[in-house]
Amino acid sequence: MYFFYFYPLGLDRDRRRRPVLTWTLMAVMAGVFAWMRYFPDAGAVDPWRFVFYPGDGPPWTVTTAVFMHAGWFHLLGNLLYLHVIGPPLEDRLGPWRFGLYFLLLGNFGNLVHGLVSALGLLNQGGLGVMGASGAIAGLLGFGLVRLYDARVEVAWWVLAPLMGQNRAGKSPVPLVVAVLMWVVLQVIQAALAGETGSRVSFGAHLGGFVMGVLMALALGELKWGRAEAARARARRYFREGHFHAAAGAWSEYLERVPDDGDARLDLARTLHVADRKAEAATLFGRSYRALLGGSRVDLALQVYDETVRGRIDMGLGPADLARVASYKEKQLDYRGALDVYRRLHREHPRHPQGQRALVRGVVLCHGKVGDEAERQAWLEAAAADLAAGSWRDFLIREFALPAGRRAVPVPGRD
Repeated sequence: MYFFYFYPLGLDRDRRRRPVLTWTLMAVMAGVFAWMRYFPDAGAVDPWRFVFYPGDGPPWTVTTAVFMHAGWFHLLGNLLYLHVIGPPLEDRLGPWRFGLYFLLLGNFGNLVHGLVSALGLLNQGGLGVMGASGAIAGLLGFGLVRLYDARVEVAWWVLAPLMGQNRAGKSPVPLVVAVLMWVVLQVIQAALAGETGSRVSFGAHLGGFVMGVLMALALGELKWGRAEAARARARRYFREGHFHAAAGAWSEYLERVPDDGDARLDLARTLHVADRKAEAATLFGRSYRALLGGSRVDLALQVYDETVRGRIDMGLGPADLARVASYKEKQLDYRGALDVYRRLHREHPRHPQGQRALVRGVVLCHGKVGDEAERQAWLEAAAADLAAGSWRDFLIREFALPAGRRAVPVPGRD
């Protein structure tokens, strides 16, 4: 004897938000099943009135039947597949579009079942239908277009007692392969339904699947699928150390999604690791300015710090550096602000912002950092290099700035 069991665990695609609607749909299905199975008399309406019987019953049952299931295996199988395909699609489509498509695909699958039943095909003549299988099959078809480059993690168990085999594990399988195998299995089982006596609604399955594929193509999801495939390749190449290939994949992705600032930043990091310094510096500069323009100050400052550590010159001028120092002060990062002021004066000693940096260094050390020795060092630097004028007069009046002028390096950390 030989037994082989498998079930999907999830897709290798990141998510930015929790799949609240997917969880809600799963909870509603479980609740409706409990009502049908254990509390059918709890309400004023017989739950079986919500099953879709083609040509018999209210038209709205084509929708309500999506949330009803005949048994535990029917329910758990649908919940498992919805748990796998639902979250990544909800994340990309948003809950409202995802919910709408789920209902449309479920309705279409049930209508195809109605047609198959009316024609007496696939051993379905006169049968009603219930379950989310048509909707979930539609999501599989939709995912085949939108997530075609994804891999599905599959848990498996092989048991062959007579051969002494008992093995289990997990393996990644390309989503295209997994879905097409499912389709082939559905077609074979549908073709044999008359001989096997199967009552599974293959019409709803295949109808929902075909509609999911067509809907995704009509909505232009293939474009986004190709973009996401390029992004996934870029990340995989980077993890594997193929930095030039990763840079090419990021460039391909940005050709399709040019406004993705996070991806541009990832490309800059990849170019830097690939030793393409000039290109990396240009992209870091563009990313930094785009982040500031989008009011993402925290991330912009992280980019600045990253380029300082990597000794990458983004081409920031004195006004740019003064702005960085000001933001760091607002974030109460006074030591970080002092480092920027030191760099600002070192690179632009005669520029007004470079001169102002000396004053801010003294003031920060006195009022915020509280380091007397460092304050004195900044005062000596200001005495040596600060031009005559209102700023120098301010330091003389408030901090007893030494009158002498001598060569003193601006204090700080390298």
